[in-house]
Amino acid sequence: MTSEELEKIVIDFMDHFNTMVLACCQDGEPWSAPVYYARQGFDLIFFSSRKSLHSRIFLRNPRVAASICGHYERWQDIKGLQLSGNVEALTTVTSLARAANIYFKRYPFANDFFSKAGFLSDALAKETRIILYAFRSETIHYLENSAGFGVRWKLEIKDGHSVGLPVKS
Repeated sequence: MTSEELEKIVIDFMDHFNTMVLACCQDGEPWSAPVYYARQGFDLIFFSSRKSLHSRIFLRNPRVAASICGHYERWQDIKGLQLSGNVEALTTVTSLARAANIYFKRYPFANDFFSKAGFLSDALAKETRIILYAFRSETIHYLENSAGFGVRWKLEIKDGHSVGLPVKS
């Protein structure tokens, strides 16, 4: 598989689904959290409560794994993405506006909630209860069991772009 083919599969997969499960860890205690996301390149934008356990963990350990998959009746049909990278709270006017625009374009219903909360102005004042994050992918594995049990292709990401050739495992 070429880099371009794998990139297209990954992007199409990210665009097809809307929920990722984040996995983080603090002091040897694992935690997972499902969140809606919107794609910005290979980065995934999501909101979360400042008080959530995963938000508090991100402050101490921004290394995160995530998975995106659908619902499948047979193991042979399972397809999914397994990602690793870092989570970053977005704080600048430019990054907040750009990411919020991408998120609201994908989820128009979220506009009402966040506009009533005064999210952008509060976020800039660091007073909001909600944080806008970017999951910065570093490694993405595409799993496709129809090609064989546990067959995956690995895509390395650096500065938001794929690098090198895909590796089949």
